[in-house]
Amino acid sequence: MTDLQSCVEAVQKAVSAEQAFQEFCKGAFSYGYENAVFSLMTDHVSIGQKAFHGHATSYPDDWMTHYRENGLHEIDPVFQRILLKSGIFSWCQAIPLLEQDPRFSTAMLDRARQFMREAADAGLASGIAVSIANEWGEIAGIGLSRSIGEHEKNVKTLAEISLMSSVLHEKYLSFFKSWEPDRLTTREKEVLSWSAEGKTDWEIAEIIGVSTATIRFHWNNIFKKLHMNNKIAATVHAIRRRLIIPDSVAPLKT
Repeated sequence: MTDLQSCVEAVQKAVSAEQAFQEFCKGAFSYGYENAVFSLMTDHVSIGQKAFHGHATSYPDDWMTHYRENGLHEIDPVFQRILLKSGIFSWCQAIPLLEQDPRFSTAMLDRARQFMREAADAGLASGIAVSIANEWGEIAGIGLSRSIGEHEKNVKTLAEISLMSSVLHEKYLSFFKSWEPDRLTTREKEVLSWSAEGKTDWEIAEIIGVSTATIRFHWNNIFKKLHMNNKIAATVHAIRRRLIIPDSVAPLKT
């Protein structure tokens, strides 16, 4: 049995989130990584958890305390890169990727480079990070670190680490109670469906035959039930969860 198979099976058989993470760490070690961290980069309403860096971690305690107390996520290029795009990448790629984003000034990039030097001094010289977004748009991040410089990874290794990370993500979150939205009424689904077709509140009101005030009333109920605060997010969420199937995306009828 390969290290990958062993790790995946061990994580899947874990009986707690902590055990799943520990089994993942063992797998990461076989790839040359000494420490790992699992973070909720954004609030996870779906499982009732707030964003938190190091939800599970084997990173040095003093570094994690320093990181959290000083809000270093704001200048951590790896943290910021995870928020920008899903997928796997080496830490050394983080700053070059941010350099292409106009939102990051020269001063911010200089602070990011200094941060990476401090991390290296703390024993986190190099690593790999994986950004995973779930169906709700919530983002989790997994980091693997080494105390020595990174050597180039081949595609196969990156693919295997990415798979291990996906398995950990799914298993780890499975130990939290999932949130299920309140059932939408027929009229609320109708409002969402017309919204998905690009209709304004006024147009929806005309189509349905009610006032715009009534449409706004339905939107307020939709927001509460879906834990969303704007129409676009609520509509996209409803489509992804197949709470509605707009005509434009529904399968053709024969």
